[in-house]
Amino acid sequence: MGFTTLILALVLALLGPAAAAPVENEEQTIYRMCVPHKYYDDCLTLLKDPSEAGIQMECISGRDRIDCLDMIHQGKADVLASEPEDMYVAYHTKNDDYKVISEIRTQEDKEAPFRYEGIILVKKNSNIHSLQELKGAKSCHTGFGRNVGYKIPITKLKNSDILKVSQDAELTATERELKALSEFFSQSCLVGTYSPYPETDHLLKQKYSNLCALCEKPEQCNYPDKFSGYDGAIRCLDKGKGDVAFTKVQFIKKYFGMIPGGRAEGDPTEFEYLCEDGSRRPLDGPACSWAQRPWTGYISNSEAVNGEQKLHNLQDRLEKFFENGLHAENKEAAAHLLINENAVYYKKPEAVDPQQYLEKAGYKDVIERDGSALRKMRMCVQSDIELEKCNAMRRAAYSRDIRPEMECLKEENCISAVAEGKADMLAIQADHYKPAREAKLQPIVYETYAENDTYVLVVEPGLTRDDHKQKPVFFNPHDERQHKAAAYLNLRRDAKNCQPTPAEDQVMAIVNAKDLGEYKNKHLLCPDGEERPLSEWKQCSFEANLPTAVFIRDSMTHVEQETLKHLFISLSDKFGKHGKLSDVFQLFGPYTPNDNNVLFNNDAEEFVTELKNKTPNEELYQQLGC
Repeated sequence: MGFTTLILALVLALLGPAAAAPVENEEQTIYRMCVPHKYYDDCLTLLKDPSEAGIQMECISGRDRIDCLDMIHQGKADVLASEPEDMYVAYHTKNDDYKVISEIRTQEDKEAPFRYEGIILVKKNSNIHSLQELKGAKSCHTGFGRNVGYKIPITKLKNSDILKVSQDAELTATERELKALSEFFSQSCLVGTYSPYPETDHLLKQKYSNLCALCEKPEQCNYPDKFSGYDGAIRCLDKGKGDVAFTKVQFIKKYFGMIPGGRAEGDPTEFEYLCEDGSRRPLDGPACSWAQRPWTGYISNSEAVNGEQKLHNLQDRLEKFFENGLHAENKEAAAHLLINENAVYYKKPEAVDPQQYLEKAGYKDVIERDGSALRKMRMCVQSDIELEKCNAMRRAAYSRDIRPEMECLKEENCISAVAEGKADMLAIQADHYKPAREAKLQPIVYETYAENDTYVLVVEPGLTRDDHKQKPVFFNPHDERQHKAAAYLNLRRDAKNCQPTPAEDQVMAIVNAKDLGEYKNKHLLCPDGEERPLSEWKQCSFEANLPTAVFIRDSMTHVEQETLKHLFISLSDKFGKHGKLSDVFQLFGPYTPNDNNVLFNNDAEEFVTELKNKTPNEELYQQLGC
């Protein structure tokens, strides 16, 4: 035994078993991966795979990614698969408590430091040698609202004080940006949906028609269009239409056949990258990008990765989990956790603060693009749990480019606060429509439910008309929608009994149409007093409760009204029941296991600007006495 080894042995003997305990305990730590609850079963599915032996991870369910970030912040979870926008939320929660520890890269770009790089492409013989000289050029974009073709150019050109965006309060935020681009570029191809309202979308495309002039179908100016998308923007430039294209490096390589599998559509020697400093670079060399999108990755907290050994242990476990996901039979489950067949796990040499991670890519500025909104819009709430949800919604919305930016404030009387201008909007339930109207507030959007999520009346076959008018009805008095449906029935039959019959006596019962499969031997009784088969539930609704609506002052300008409508329709499109980002923030559904119908109804699916039918309506609702 050497001298050094002897000394080490003596030290370990004096210290006892505790000296080795931290490393051993660290190796046996069960790391907690937080996943949005809608994908919790997917996480369990991956961990049930026999090949997962040794991963030593468990799945923790959060409401959504915003909730998971908070759980990591609070030490209730250790890691979350997240996108750059989630990392931005983490950065603005408490930066020191979050660390980006690994990345999910792609096979073809596994050595690239960024997911993609936004570039400016010009023809080699072009006279454009600076960002300033882009003014008056013909521009080719990937599409409206997209990162490299819209958000990055607007952000960078505004920050360089080259693009001037009007502060005209008579124009919406979207129109101010479109107007700026229309005045800056002579002609463009910028396809997409400029407004969620078809009529407004059409009017904007007519007003700023030069933004659609270079498209394959200028009159449509929407997908599909051969001059849209990453490759379409290059094609728009290559085929003689444009002077400049905004796209990303990977598609340059593919379009010009510079990588295996690429199909050469043009000659790469005829084009160059335009750099921010005005220099040019050939396409066969390194690109000069003016903004990059960071990779998707795993985010943890300082405690879980405090020290090199802790970091490596968690990274190793994640790698095993990731590899297991790559080879799992259930590919859809893996994809929900951001693992797909083309993905590669990459350990970062050291844990990085989210702010540093985003700023290195120049992506923080892109997320913080203000959308040309003139001010924040203030939402009023009346309880602590409503304030908490409002702030979660605000954080998610801003990170995902939903504008205008929101601000949440708590007041004792939100109707008065909005009426007096202390706040701009509030969510109003049915029983407060009347006082809101009296305070000169008006609704701009309403909740809607699934088509078959409506209340109907089932009856035993063979009842007489007198039975229909006199028999007591069963309903759940604690469910406001059922209660109002029963009240509507009584209004129709001129009955006064508002008490439900006992559960065991369901000769007549208010039920949800989506549950009619449980009542196969019954009929429907419709508001007109006629019995019909269960299949005709659409014509037999007793739904009479008003949906929760967002109210604003009726004195707000047209632009302010349209801006707030756009805000809530965007929230619904992204975070509603069918929104593609409902795992990022759950707009509808339980806020916590014990907090239901916070701000909005659990069962709602989306916001609409108009109710499709006139029942329920406010006049009818006020007549319901029960």
